[in-house]
Amino acid sequence: MYRGASRHDRHRLKHMKRTKAQAWDTRAKILDAAEAVFFSHGVTQTTLDEIADAAGVTRGAIYGHFRNKDAVFDAIFERFALPLDPFTIPLPEDESDPLGTLKVELEARLSRALRDTRTRRLYGIVFSRCEATESTALFFHRVRSASRLAEAQIERVLCHAVAREQLSADFNAYEAALFIHATLTGVFRKDLLRRRRDTRLDPGRIVSVTFRCLTQH
Repeated sequence: MYRGASRHDRHRLKHMKRTKAQAWDTRAKILDAAEAVFFSHGVTQTTLDEIADAAGVTRGAIYGHFRNKDAVFDAIFERFALPLDPFTIPLPEDESDPLGTLKVELEARLSRALRDTRTRRLYGIVFSRCEATESTALFFHRVRSASRLAEAQIERVLCHAVAREQLSADFNAYEAALFIHATLTGVFRKDLLRRRRDTRLDPGRIVSVTFRCLTQH
């Protein structure tokens, strides 16, 4: 890739690549440290100095990547493309089996939330380590918006299931969506409060029971 470039240019390009790689490595260390400290101390109580110490970098190095602590907090979710609500399900409108696919997707998301260590820790920060203060008001607004979006997406899929006669014509998709989301969120949040996850919880069975409660008369 350096064919035709002078020796000076080749050296400069290699240096730029090395510098960029070092910058990404520093950013990753900061985010790993922030994730651990936020989970341990709580978001509000954590300072940038504590994050810097845990990452083995200077406070100035953090400012080289993030404008403030809130930006660090946002970035730990963004790097894993993790939605603020674990039950966000943007299924296409032309899904041939909306009800079956919804159950599969909900089970997969509940399973990841309950069993994946990093996912549990990140949502643990949101739901049990992030105190409601003036500085976190905007973030909690985003969390509430994500929750409403997840409910709306579930409702939309249930409406498609009604249209495809997988559910009765008088099925109340709005109330059902609220019930499904509240039930699965409640199970997940309750498990987050335990010192150790409850290995007896079966995501597939929980989802099946939830839907059974909705369809039995």
